[in-house]
Amino acid sequence: MKNPNSPRPIGKCKGCCLNFKTFCKAGLAPKAEWNRGRCKSYNDRDLLEEILSRPVPTGARAARLRRQAKAVIAASEPHHNGVLGPGKMAGRTKRRAR
Repeated sequence: MKNPNSPRPIGKCKGCCLNFKTFCKAGLAPKAEWNRGRCKSYNDRDLLEEILSRPVPTGARAARLRRQAKAVIAASEPHHNGVLGPGKMAGRTKRRAR
């Protein structure tokens, strides 16, 4: 059974500016909000501007977030630069010409 208090957006949140794919930026439980009728923060531009104007983390936390973002990007790109992956043997990857 799915949790009705989950911050994950549902189908009715599709056109909302606060829909960040994996969570509701307003911090609400979208399923519970839509069960009561219409979500009270659906496409609330003022709330979005307030959230985006909050200070950005600095120091070690910011560095960790940058490293995590860089790792996600690096993991999603194909590596076709001729460099072997870790644990690969050079003799096994190329066919020998006879």
